[in-house]
Amino acid sequence: MKDKNDASPFQMNLAVERDADSNPVYAEPVLGNPVSTLMDSGVGNCFPGLEFDLRQLDVRFFPGLVFEFLGVTPAGPDGNQGARLVYADPAGDPIIADHFTPDGPAWVVDLKKQFAGPEGSALGGGTWYLHFVEQDGKRIMMYDYALYQNAAGLTPYEGETVWWIIRLIEPDKPLTIGLTQRAGDGSPTGVPVVLTGQRRRFLNEEGMIDPVYHPGELTSSMCSPWTHDFRDCACHYWASNHPDVVLGEVDDPQNMLANRTDKDDSAQAVTFIDWMRRRHDPLKDVSAQTTLPKARPDRYDPYEINLHWQQLDFVLQGQEVKETPSTAELLSLTQYETVEHMVEDLSKQLAGMELTLAMEYLYAYFSLRTPDEVTAEQERAWPGLREDLRAARQLILSVALSEMTHLRWVNQTLWLVHKAFPDKGLGPYEPCLDATKTLNLPGGKVADAHCTDAYDFVEPNLDDAVKEAEAHKDDPNEVVRPRMLRRATQGVLAEFVEVERPEGHLDTEYVKLVGLLRMSKDPYPEGLFQLAVRIDSDGMQHYQKFRDVKRFLAPYADQEELYLRPISVGDPTDKRVKPAVDAIKTALAALREAYLIEAELGDMPKANDKIKEARTAMHDLNDIALGLAKDNIGVPFFAAFS
Repeated sequence: MKDKNDASPFQMNLAVERDADSNPVYAEPVLGNPVSTLMDSGVGNCFPGLEFDLRQLDVRFFPGLVFEFLGVTPAGPDGNQGARLVYADPAGDPIIADHFTPDGPAWVVDLKKQFAGPEGSALGGGTWYLHFVEQDGKRIMMYDYALYQNAAGLTPYEGETVWWIIRLIEPDKPLTIGLTQRAGDGSPTGVPVVLTGQRRRFLNEEGMIDPVYHPGELTSSMCSPWTHDFRDCACHYWASNHPDVVLGEVDDPQNMLANRTDKDDSAQAVTFIDWMRRRHDPLKDVSAQTTLPKARPDRYDPYEINLHWQQLDFVLQGQEVKETPSTAELLSLTQYETVEHMVEDLSKQLAGMELTLAMEYLYAYFSLRTPDEVTAEQERAWPGLREDLRAARQLILSVALSEMTHLRWVNQTLWLVHKAFPDKGLGPYEPCLDATKTLNLPGGKVADAHCTDAYDFVEPNLDDAVKEAEAHKDDPNEVVRPRMLRRATQGVLAEFVEVERPEGHLDTEYVKLVGLLRMSKDPYPEGLFQLAVRIDSDGMQHYQKFRDVKRFLAPYADQEELYLRPISVGDPTDKRVKPAVDAIKTALAALREAYLIEAELGDMPKANDKIKEARTAMHDLNDIALGLAKDNIGVPFFAAFS
């Protein structure tokens, strides 16, 4: 990747820092860098390799020398297989390149003398091969012994075998190697040149790859056909920096917002396109297909990849880019001002909001008919109705369950922060398991501000709560509404889409949490940052899922009875309904005890018993709610909080 001035590539990932005691301290990664940015966490499939050929690291395993690993030719062994010395390069090796001055560790000083003496002179001419390696008193010869006509012969190991032996050499220990020249049959000749030193470490003290490796050197041994795998390997195989689908780049820079999305095209920010697509109109912006057979006609074929591989764009933060964004742009995060502000917002707003959304989504889920309720006549008239219902129910339920998971993560964040900062005056941790009475919506984006019909339930007596939320909202354009229980109509689904929209109210709140944990100098508990990022990134999935549900059900909007039940909220005192409300209360009470046990005692087995109790109650709720829904009765979820 080149910058805007067409200058040379530069690295954007942060290196290791060191604390006052010289212990390595890894800084937070820059947005856009996958975990495989660090060599020791790369895919490392070295046959031939996905990000690089791991074998290329070991061509410089011994400081000052460069080897190549040669295999057996198709015609059979030719005497050249093994580790052949390409050249001796002490002057180009950072470990020993400072004009052979007597400094550095003792083994480096001694190695410099060897290269400056007869050993180095001998390696300056002829063809040399690795003869043996020796460490901890164990010497391994690079040959296989064979008997032929009562005589012992030495056949060199092939390069891959030699490489595996070299991989076993430990760093930071004395190492002795021998090099010899060979006769035509591969047997060693002459007196070996013996060098003593240590195995090279591939990462330097800053955590970066050793500068001895030149640009392109780690991929130089990789053959061209491997790039065919870009097309022919399915999802979940490639690393994150070889994506299947991506978000497109904004064509007109004048329309690009700070987050690199198009201000006039809201779909551009969430429409995934095929990374392997041919880069010409009209395919350049076509949405990614759902199956490989559908995608193949619009993708580069294997021959084209060899000609046009350079047209595959770099991807940062899931979006294609053709030039290097500024670092400031990548790191433009809002954040909570203080840990106290963060705790207040999470405990009084976000935890309860997750619970309110989970209840609203569950009500919408139970308002959908089940696939087996579709009659044969309806299926003939509306082919695919059963599958659309099955998909819609699965997606809505998955989002509701995800919101419950977020509720747990928000509480976990709170108890970890309370424990980490006892001097902040935060007080004792209390589980946050009360649903908020209001929700904030992005103003002007919801098709129907109320999105209710005669079947739906708007909780009464919440006017004061709405007024208070209106007075404290951060964005004057936001719309505050009371919590509701509504069927999954097109209007309600459109509102759910906006609630989960990236950069909406909910998403923005978690961005502030991510920003605080990323930028703060305070020692937050390990793993807390990753937890916040996980919650924040889930919002995109929720948004996509609700968009899909709305699209699946749109063909039936004029005949809602095809997919919706005519359910109304039941009376919480009704003997048929009360068990559902009691199940919710049981689940919440069990979760409260489980969270306190984890926070105060750290007793996971005991906490898990309570979590199992909560799950059992939720399973009971599911069975009760399905039975009620078939009688067109909806569960009054919020009655459990009154």
